[in-house]
Amino acid sequence: MYLSDKTVMYYLAGGVLVTFPWLGVTWGTWGILWEALMLLAVFLVGHRRGVFLAAVLLAIGYVTPSVVLGITAFNQMSFVPLAGLIGVLGLRKHWPVRRTFFWGAMLAAVLGAIPTFSFLTQGFDANTVSDTINTIVQQYQTSGLLVVMQQQGISELQVRDLLQQGIRFYALIIPSFAALSAFVEFGLVFYIVRRWFKDDEGRIPFTRWSLPWYAVWGAVLGIACYLLGDQFSWIILRGLGINLMVVYGAVTLVLGTSVYLYLLQSPKIPRFLKFALIIASFLYLFFSVISLIMFGLFDLVFNFRRLPEES
Repeated sequence: MYLSDKTVMYYLAGGVLVTFPWLGVTWGTWGILWEALMLLAVFLVGHRRGVFLAAVLLAIGYVTPSVVLGITAFNQMSFVPLAGLIGVLGLRKHWPVRRTFFWGAMLAAVLGAIPTFSFLTQGFDANTVSDTINTIVQQYQTSGLLVVMQQQGISELQVRDLLQQGIRFYALIIPSFAALSAFVEFGLVFYIVRRWFKDDEGRIPFTRWSLPWYAVWGAVLGIACYLLGDQFSWIILRGLGINLMVVYGAVTLVLGTSVYLYLLQSPKIPRFLKFALIIASFLYLFFSVISLIMFGLFDLVFNFRRLPEES
C-alpha cells in the first residue's frame, strides 16, 4: 500500500501530539521550539481531520505523563499548543484572519503567562535577590564603576536599594515577557501554516497588519486594573494591570509601526517631508516610540488606514 508524503506527514503530526508532552517532561526539552512544533502539529491535524481529533490527541498527550510520571508532570508542561485549537477552528470556519489570529494569540499569551503568575505576589526568593545584588555590586567594584558612582554622590547603599527595586519590578513583569513570547510564537506558526495551506490571503503586507477593534478593551482593562490596584493597594490586580500594559505596549508598537510605514507610502506626502520624518524618528527615539504606541492603540478604534472591515 502506497502512502503519500502528505499522509505520512499528518500521521507524524498526530504522533507528535500524543508523544511530545511525555517526551518533553522525560527529556527536559520543553521550550519555545518544542511548543512551536506541537502548535504546528495541531494545525496540521486539525486542518486535515478536524478540531475534535486534534483536541483528543492533545488530551491524550497531556494526560499520559500525569498517569505515568504523576500529577506533578503538569508543572513541567506548557499548555500554549492548546491555543492552536482556536486557530484551527477559525481557519475551518473561515473567520476573518485578524479575528482568528487575535483570539488564538491572546489565548496563547494567557497560557504562556499562567505558570509565571506566582511572581506577581511572591517575586524572587530573598536569598536569590541578595546573591544577585552582591554579584552585581562586586562586578561594579571590579570594573571601577562603583567608585565613579561614589564620586558623583551615590553611595553603595543607594546602589543596592536601586538594584533591589529593579529586581522586584523585573519579577513583577515576568508574566508579560512569557505572554509576549507565546504571542510571537503563535504568530509565526500561524503565518507559516497559512502559507503552507496556500491560503489566498496567506501573505498580508506588514503595512496592513491590524487587529479587531475590540482588542482595545484589553488595554483599557490593563489601565483600569493598574489604577484600581494602586488605589486600594491590591498587589495582584496592580501587577495584572502592569503586565497587560506591557503586552499591549509591545503589540501596539508593532501596529503603530505598520500605520507609520503605511502613511509614509502615501503619494500625497512630499518626499522631503517623508525624509524629515524618518530622520526625526531616529533623533527623538523615545518620543517616536511613544508616538508609535499611541498610533497603534488608536488605530484599533479609528482605523487610520481605512482598511476594510472583515465580516
